[in-house]
Amino acid sequence: MELLILGAAGETMGTAVGTSLVLLASFLTLLAVLSYYVWKPVKKVMDDREQLIHDDIDFAENRKLEAERLKEENEALLKSTQAEISELMENAKSQAKKEQESIINDAHNRSTQMITEAQADIEREKEKAIRDINDQVAELSVLIAEKMIRKELNSEDQKNLVANYLQEAGDK
Repeated sequence: MELLILGAAGETMGTAVGTSLVLLASFLTLLAVLSYYVWKPVKKVMDDREQLIHDDIDFAENRKLEAERLKEENEALLKSTQAEISELMENAKSQAKKEQESIINDAHNRSTQMITEAQADIEREKEKAIRDINDQVAELSVLIAEKMIRKELNSEDQKNLVANYLQEAGDK
């Protein structure tokens, strides 16, 4: 039974060991050839693939970090821009209010000046009208006196004369 376990049936122990050694040598040679011609290229392809995957993962992580950095920069820029816009709006409102007040003050000053000039014009015209009336009254007085001197009038003629001159003065 021992012989059956160690070797093939009908072979001797020496032959079985020799065959086993040949098979072992063939297997090791085949393993060495496969290792050199197949295993090394396959391992190189696998290592290259592994390195490519690691590079892709590193690239993706770097891109993610870059994206987060850009997002933070954009958010900071957005806040800064919003603050600038808010400041510009406040400045514009303030400037508009100042201009509005300036326009109102200018209009008030102009209206005050125009009222003052109009009052002065009215006063001049009033004085002129009073002078004209006084001149006309003086003229009428002179005319009445002249006519009275030319003729002595009775009271009825005198009333008629004064009424006529007043009517003439009113027509002028």
